[in-house]
Amino acid sequence: MSYPFFHKLIDRFGKISSGFSKDAPAKSSWNDGGLSQKLFDEYDRRMADIKSTSIEATATDLKQRNVFEKGTAIVFASCSQNTMNLQIWLETIFDLDVVMVYEPSQFYEWLFRFADLADLVFVERDSFVGDAPAFGTFMCAANEAYPDCPIVVLSDEFETSSFELVEEDQKFDITLKSPLSQTSIWLAMKAAGDIALNGKKVTSSFIMSKASAA
Repeated sequence: MSYPFFHKLIDRFGKISSGFSKDAPAKSSWNDGGLSQKLFDEYDRRMADIKSTSIEATATDLKQRNVFEKGTAIVFASCSQNTMNLQIWLETIFDLDVVMVYEPSQFYEWLFRFADLADLVFVERDSFVGDAPAFGTFMCAANEAYPDCPIVVLSDEFETSSFELVEEDQKFDITLKSPLSQTSIWLAMKAAGDIALNGKKVTSSFIMSKASAA
């Protein structure tokens, strides 16, 4: 968005106000490089989607636009080659600090400890050992602790496609089938970036279809 309508409107107000009185004390315009400009810049940034078409381009786009401002992801999962790969790719490709929580008895403690420190949440459904009620309860808590963060759930029980459409009553945004691949992580990060930019008002099915078509 090169020069939004709101910028032009503010410029016009600035010109009108400057002609009211030449004898009046000089006052700095509230939009001269101050808070208003920062707000408009943030508006412009968040109105754009992640349109990159490769893993490297997506990683560069996310970093240059500071999409994940805290630069931290937290992962609740069992220790396995699959989750170790997830950690390695998030750290080396997307330059994120990754907190791995392997012990289920400590899930809730770390969930709330990092509530204001993480941009992304990954949860391995299989680490709940088939205890669906416990998983559902944890996901409700995750949504309360991270209301604005993209929440990604991974499981080897999901369909073969990289992304599974999430029902409206489910408490997560993106699903990934295990074992993970760099491509599936790329598409997940691309979708998560769109959520971070545009908010969770963007439906999961819309995001998934965009990511899958990329």
